[in-house]
Amino acid sequence: MAYKTEWNGGRLLTADRWYPSSKTCSGCGTAKAKLALAEREYHCEACDLVIDRDRNAAANLAALAAEFDTAGSGPVAGRGADQKTRVRGQVAAKRQPGTASADKTGTVPPQDGTLNRMLAKAS
Repeated sequence: MAYKTEWNGGRLLTADRWYPSSKTCSGCGTAKAKLALAEREYHCEACDLVIDRDRNAAANLAALAAEFDTAGSGPVAGRGADQKTRVRGQVAAKRQPGTASADKTGTVPPQDGTLNRMLAKAS
């Protein structure tokens, strides 16, 4: 995931292996000392929140990622945007089909009839 995220201009956030995403209440933040794997529903004794264990963990991981999010800090160019964004000294550019360098080819087929033109040239 790391190289693909970097290749596509994204950012990968990894939670620590022992981050208590399942044991922490997504409502109030209270953490349980133990939570058996067989317990599929999370019940918080502090705020009485009852939620599916996996949804609770997902909400906690989303909150962790939101701490590092840059949203709201100004205009941010989305993927494929024409705005220039500086990332480690490089300028992001909109990618067009057939413009990838030889060592970074993708698996997406060409668009806009490019394949037909390529086949016509090969004939």
